[in-house]
Amino acid sequence: MDLNGARSNPQAKVELSRLAALHVRLVAKAAVNPILPRSAPRRLTPVLETVTRVLEEGGRPLRACDIHAAAERLAGGPLLWSSVKGTLAGYSGGYAPRFRRISRGAYELIS
Repeated sequence: MDLNGARSNPQAKVELSRLAALHVRLVAKAAVNPILPRSAPRRLTPVLETVTRVLEEGGRPLRACDIHAAAERLAGGPLLWSSVKGTLAGYSGGYAPRFRRISRGAYELIS
């Protein structure tokens, strides 16, 4: 294999010199005005745990809209309707379901 001329690329030398100059500028800028790391964002309440707790505290079957409203109160902030509904639907079947759909839009906790 012949490497004659493989390391003599004039375009690469120009691009590498530009990259080196950019690196020097960025290091100098970071030294003058360093960016401090942000604190970790608040841990979001998992929807599954919240929905399960709502149904435990309810003690009876609830409609999905009531579960959503109670879950928002319990979480202390808004929860996506699609997340709550998807959690109810996703954990209502399969090998080890957590919820039982008793009628259209109504769920209960499986004991």
